[in-house]
Amino acid sequence: MADTKKIKKCPHCFREIANDEAGFLIHADGARFQSPALGSYLSPKTDTVYEIFWSSMGIPEEQIDSRRIIIDNDSITELNQELMSSGRDLAAKRYNEESCGYTFQVDEGPITVFSNTMVCPFCHNILPHHFFKYDMIRIGLAGSVASGKTVYLCSLVMNGYEAMQRENLFVRSSAGSVVDDYKLEMDRNADRLYLYGICPESTSKTFRKPLFLEMTYRIDDKVLPLIVAIYDVAGELLGEAVGNGRTGFVRHMDGYIYLVDPAQMHLEHSLITSVVPDESTILSGLHVMTRQEQSNIQRLSNENGKQLMNQDDFLIASKGGAGYLTERRVETVMDNFRSMLGEPELSRKYMALTIAKSDLLEDLGEILEYTGSSLLFERNQPGTGFINTDHHFLRQDILKQIFDQKVFRLQRNLADYKESSLFAMSALGCETKEEMDGAQKVVKAVGPVRPMRIEDPVLWMVMKYMQERGWLE
Repeated sequence: MADTKKIKKCPHCFREIANDEAGFLIHADGARFQSPALGSYLSPKTDTVYEIFWSSMGIPEEQIDSRRIIIDNDSITELNQELMSSGRDLAAKRYNEESCGYTFQVDEGPITVFSNTMVCPFCHNILPHHFFKYDMIRIGLAGSVASGKTVYLCSLVMNGYEAMQRENLFVRSSAGSVVDDYKLEMDRNADRLYLYGICPESTSKTFRKPLFLEMTYRIDDKVLPLIVAIYDVAGELLGEAVGNGRTGFVRHMDGYIYLVDPAQMHLEHSLITSVVPDESTILSGLHVMTRQEQSNIQRLSNENGKQLMNQDDFLIASKGGAGYLTERRVETVMDNFRSMLGEPELSRKYMALTIAKSDLLEDLGEILEYTGSSLLFERNQPGTGFINTDHHFLRQDILKQIFDQKVFRLQRNLADYKESSLFAMSALGCETKEEMDGAQKVVKAVGPVRPMRIEDPVLWMVMKYMQERGWLE
């Protein structure tokens, strides 16, 4: 008999698990059983393991829906012992060849309880469909506070992943359960964005469940399936030490999409004055670094072969202030990656450096002066393949100039990654405004939502992942 054991790393707690170790989430739908054993084991209880995991990730206890039915290997053994002693049918755990996972089933007369929703035995989070069968690429969606990461994810989900579909590329949800709370939340947010132009609230100091996508790419006579897990990295957490609480997962990513907000760019246009606080507000939250702090930063800069910082870089946000500059500086976030991961680990990661909300730059004279800049605002979607590689390479030259002159020096920030690329996209493709929705203030799109090449950073990374493994040869 072929070996059916598969070992993978949990996409939530990142511990290695085997398919025969996985437990099951059960939906008994209020069924009433004759057997006391079934009634006891298949009734909702507080899932302490699940509750502890999400509490450690910054979710308040009252927001964690921990009343669940979880059946693990020990539960199945104990349940079968009780069922056997009472002459009842046994609970069966069966290998599923199609998914390389297992299913759980127990029958009592006309009542059948069945589950193929597997959970990690260590953190009790739901595992995606085909988790043990397909390879998985893990992508961290990073950026500063309020750079548009959550809206970006909603735009990917919107309208059935329409932006990502191609004639030879099929994308669908790989959430392990149709009633997964995060999947339902994302679907609701995507519908609100698509139908009413209402933007979702930003992520705040929490580890959010990843968005799981199943991609099937067809080339010639080959069918290449892959699970893509996209993690929303709360920007204000990136300065925390790696391994502590909600930031340890960052080191497990295969690559990052870093969204650069136009407000982080050195633009002369009045665009940035609408989102950047006035000078007096910024200065009120700053203090000048001490001589020792300056020396420490210069020492680190020299050790990493970086350009010495100028006088402005010695202004940092005070602990009691909003921390606006330190959180939003592109260099700060990139340096946090470097310090959290170390250069050897960086050499194993992809980096897709992406200007977000790039539609806001479309009419800026200082952007239009770059030769060929109209390519940055192209909205035509390719019919096949991952991305339009010809246009992508043409955009690289323009974006290199813009990043070097308007954002930061690329070479010293990207040289240590395994591979990097530059992108310009827009999750909305229109402006936004605040307005009241009943008693609640919401941010709404002005005009139709028209995302612009939002899929490119994800598909570029998937393409590189497949090329590296020789799948596309």
